[in-house]
Amino acid sequence: MAKGGKDLFVLRITCAAVVVLVIAFAVLWLHQGKEAKIERSTVNREALPASKCDPVDKWYQDDWGDWIDENGEEKALIAGMEYFYEKTGVQPYLWIMGENGKDYISEGSIEDLAKDTYAEMFGEDGGHLLIIFREYPNASSNYLVTVRPGEDAEEQVMDEQAREILLGYIDYFYTVEKYNEGEFFAKSLEKAGDRIMTKQISQAALYAIIIISVIAVAGVVIVVHIIRKRKVAEATQKAAAAKAEADLKKNEFAQQKYNDHLETLYVAITCPNCGSSNSKIRKGTTGNCQFCGSAIKVDEEGNVVIESGSKS
Repeated sequence: MAKGGKDLFVLRITCAAVVVLVIAFAVLWLHQGKEAKIERSTVNREALPASKCDPVDKWYQDDWGDWIDENGEEKALIAGMEYFYEKTGVQPYLWIMGENGKDYISEGSIEDLAKDTYAEMFGEDGGHLLIIFREYPNASSNYLVTVRPGEDAEEQVMDEQAREILLGYIDYFYTVEKYNEGEFFAKSLEKAGDRIMTKQISQAALYAIIIISVIAVAGVVIVVHIIRKRKVAEATQKAAAAKAEADLKKNEFAQQKYNDHLETLYVAITCPNCGSSNSKIRKGTTGNCQFCGSAIKVDEEGNVVIESGSKS
């Protein structure tokens, strides 16, 4: 694979890995279980003033008689309800229906019951929250539940979104086997109280942030890659230029050394015939005078060899 193609391949793999990692993390965080699907609280709420709720001493009614038993379930349940009351200013009341729950097999019927029951129990006091829970094995589903807030509670705290949050937690903790009945309701109210009173980012905004983050991360990776590639190219270019300069100097030095060596092989000769002194002849060879053309023989020591019969 060519270098350019390899760099592009590495860049694509890196970007894909970053994108997959971010999306996987987001999906894992958003969908870490059924609890993550519960309605998000997207509005600011203030606790209901104490003057809007006239508290009652009784917190629940267990018509089955054994749902909330004496093994610590009542204590856990009331602690969870008190926590919800403290967080929201709305006092909850739980009615666990018994045998008579078989008469309420639709949401509409149980909601009508909640409306009438709230009026009977609390009258004009609008600061309470009535929770009616019906579990009956022979019904079409495992359970029915409805929540009925008073007028003041609904207006300031327990709006439709808040009610969906509470119902969502009830639905979630109903399936968690490690909690007994008292803990199941307590956990639902505690978690719901926290979420209702805390503004959260909507899922749409959260997805937008994730998408922007993915684009930003991919952009950073691309920019870093481009900068790194430019730096590598600049470093390569500088290294090549430095090598070329070093090679040139090396060649120049070698040439000069060679020229200096040649200088040691030649000697300046005075022509024995015409007396010219500008001729250079290599040692151990025979050359010609530049002026008169006479052959001049030079020995290995650089001396002119005068042969017998030659003119001195």
